[in-house]
Amino acid sequence: MGIKKTLGLGIASAALGLSLIGGGTFAYFSDTAQTTATFAAGTLDLNTDPTQFIPLNNLKPGDIAVRSFKLKNDGSLDIKGLSLKSEYTVTNREGAPANADDLGKHFKIHILKSSYTSGAITNQIETTLTFAELKALNTLNLTTLPEFSNGIAAGSSKDFKVAFEFADNNADQNEFQGDGISLSWTFNALQGLGEIRTN
Repeated sequence: MGIKKTLGLGIASAALGLSLIGGGTFAYFSDTAQTTATFAAGTLDLNTDPTQFIPLNNLKPGDIAVRSFKLKNDGSLDIKGLSLKSEYTVTNREGAPANADDLGKHFKIHILKSSYTSGAITNQIETTLTFAELKALNTLNLTTLPEFSNGIAAGSSKDFKVAFEFADNNADQNEFQGDGISLSWTFNALQGLGEIRTN
């Protein structure tokens, strides 16, 4: 063979080899993995027992009535914020003219310490407001009270103890004879701040 043919054959072989490499396919191992998740919102479910005030009749100035409300967290989330909204309406006795004064200014709400059990309330008061003052506040933040400073954990309950007083102002209160006052309380529960969840 002459030198020209040998060189030409070598170039053709090299070109063929390159085309095989360029046009070939490679086998490889593969695998897949899948993960799924579900997301469910928790619940805030605040209940109170009793659900209605026990009626107080034939009250006279100076009378005090103690009541306890069990605030229950029946939800799955902790209650961190708790507030109270208070409303009332005054009803004059039948046939009587409208009062010059608001009966709600003569009724006081004493919020009692959680340790209170019975007897005198003098040294057991956390704070005192008249019906009128509490209504004017719009909402009272109960988490400022020691008993509710940490809210109410899910599945637990706390007692809210109060004393209602028809305050005796040592003056003529005859205009209120036979009048009535209806009180409505709404307890509002709030969740805590959102947090980074790693579990």
